Amino acid sequence: MSNSHCVQAMGDRCSLLQSPHYKDVIGGTIIVDTPSSVSHQGVRLTAVGHIMLQLSPRQVGVFEALYKSVKPIELMHKVVDIQAPGKLPRGETEIPFAISLETPKGGKLFESFHGAYINIQYLLTAELIRGYLQKQMSSMIEFMVEERNEQIPRGLIESTTVNFYITHDTQKHMISPVLRSGGFKITGRVVTQCSLSEYVTGELTVEHSCVPISSIDLQLLRVESVAASDRTATETSEIQSTQVADGDVCRGLAVPIYMVLPRLLTCPTLATGAFSLEFELSIVVTFEVGLSRHALLYDPNATKMVSANETLPLRLMRI
Repeated sequence: MSNSHCVQAMGDRCSLLQSPHYKDVIGGTIIVDTPSSVSHQGVRLTAVGHIMLQLSPRQVGVFEALYKSVKPIELMHKVVDIQAPGKLPRGETEIPFAISLETPKGGKLFESFHGAYINIQYLLTAELIRGYLQKQMSSMIEFMVEERNEQIPRGLIESTTVNFYITHDTQKHMISPVLRSGGFKITGRVVTQCSLSEYVTGELTVEHSCVPISSIDLQLLRVESVAASDRTATETSEIQSTQVADGDVCRGLAVPIYMVLPRLLTCPTLATGAFSLEFELSIVVTFEVGLSRHALLYDPNATKMVSANETLPLRLMRI
C-alpha cells in the first residue's frame, strides 16, 4: 500500500493437542507493510475467547429477559508482547509468532461454534503500538479451536444406529384427511451418535403411501438453551436441509441417507450450568396431495402439499 500502513495477522488453524506433554499453541505471521520506516512502542498480540448470546431481532419474551441478565462468559484472555519497541524498515516485514492458549485455573476451552443464539468465538488481535498522537495499527482474525478427541471405540458408535418409522399415527400435528384415510408408512435406520469429522448415515424405505411423495429431506437442527437463575430459555433452529429424494419414491426401495456436517455451525454436544448445545435430526416427508385422485373426492381444488416428520436426538463428538 503506497499511501498507508498495513498490519495483517495471519493465524493458522488451532487444534487442541491430545498429549498432556504439549501446550496448546497457535502460530502464524504478522505482516507489516509500510511505505516508509515506522517507529513503534512494540508489537502486541491479544488472544481472547468468549461465549456470547446472540438474540434474534424477532425474538421477544422470556429469551429477551434472560439476555439482559446473562453476561458473556470469558474463556480466555492472553496478551503477549511479540516485539520490543524499535523501528520497522520500509516495505513488508514479517514477524512470526507462536503463543500458547491458556485458560484460567479450572477453566476449559470449548470448541468454536456459530449458532443462532449462542456464539463460542476466539479472536486474535495484532497491534502495532505507536505514540500518543499517532494512529494505531491493528488487525483482527478469528481462529478455530477444536476439542481433544474422545477415545471412544468405533464399535460403540456403529451400535448407536436407531430404527425409526413414520406413519399417520405418529404425527403430532394435523394432517390431511386423505393421508389419515389412506395412510402411509416410511421405515428406516440412522446413526444417532456421530463424529464431527465424518457424516450422518442410514437408509429409509417407503413401504406404503396413498398419495405421491414430493420430496424427502433431512433437517439438521440445533437446540440452544441458556439458564439464568431458575429460568431456562430453549430455542430450536434449522442449521441445514439435505434432500434425500426428489419426486415420488419407488415403494420398497432402500434410499441411502448421507449428510455432511458443517464445521462452523456444529460442535460436540455439551451441557454446562450456564448453557447447553444439543442437536437433532428431522426426517421430513412432503406429499403431493393435489396429485392424488383420492384427494379430489375430498377437495376438487386441492393443490397444497402436506408433510410428515420424525425427529431424533443426535449426539455429535470429536473422535
